[in-house]
Amino acid sequence: MKVSLNHSEVELVFLTISKRNADMHEIISTDTHSFITTSRQAPHCQLTMITGIDFELVRILLAAGMLGSASFFDIRRREVSDMLWVFFGITALAVYALEFAYGGAFDLLNTSVPILIAAVVSFGIYKSGLFGGADALALTTLAAILPTFSGGIAERVLLPAGSAFLVHPIAPLIVLSNAVILSLSLIGFNLASNAAYASKNPGKLFEGLEHESTGKKILAVTVGYKTGSKPGYAFPIEQLVDGRRQFSFALKNAETTEYETRRDVWVTRGTPFLAFMLAGFVSMLFVGDIAAIIMRLLF
Repeated sequence: MKVSLNHSEVELVFLTISKRNADMHEIISTDTHSFITTSRQAPHCQLTMITGIDFELVRILLAAGMLGSASFFDIRRREVSDMLWVFFGITALAVYALEFAYGGAFDLLNTSVPILIAAVVSFGIYKSGLFGGADALALTTLAAILPTFSGGIAERVLLPAGSAFLVHPIAPLIVLSNAVILSLSLIGFNLASNAAYASKNPGKLFEGLEHESTGKKILAVTVGYKTGSKPGYAFPIEQLVDGRRQFSFALKNAETTEYETRRDVWVTRGTPFLAFMLAGFVSMLFVGDIAAIIMRLLF
């Protein structure tokens, strides 16, 4: 039987076949994309679905508990028991063992490298005197608990794909850099304290130090303040040389330098750095790497 089709009918048949092919291709592509997306899910997400335990969340809560309790003792006593680090270190090992027992994949490289880097950085800063022993142990233990972190909410928005060179996933280093940036807030407190002292004691802010340069005076009001009463936890930034008062901004060992007890002298705050580490950890969770975000906004 012979069928004849005019030009319009042939075009209609062709368009119908093309549409059906396109629809079929879309269905196949969608299913394939769904399969690929599912197959590329993070191992910890797959393990969470199987066991019902989010081990990353467990590590985050564990790290928060460690830094929170350490900050409490550091603020209250300026001393943290070594048993705290031992306890949380053992707990971190227990979490790894539990995750492995449930079939989780242990990534030796992504776990050991951050711990090694954190240990080296902590030891170096500790030997320089800028870190106390508790600060160094806190950073190393944090690396054992939470070696890596994927980034905070704001960081994921401000640092899209292709900007990875600005960030790194090593959690303890992100916490450390965040803590250093947040500690700069002390400059505001120092300026306010010096303004209050100058208001109550006109002309006496630099009494005995009038001979010092303008640059040193600016540095003094930025990194320190003049005490009007017993300073408490603070280190001196002035000294007597041949009976003459002089500023001294040399780095002091946080472990061996004694706190200042005199009144009306220049000091720098001995603020517990663990408190800033806790703040740096919290900001990492919700913001991400502050330094990376600043670089992104500036450049």
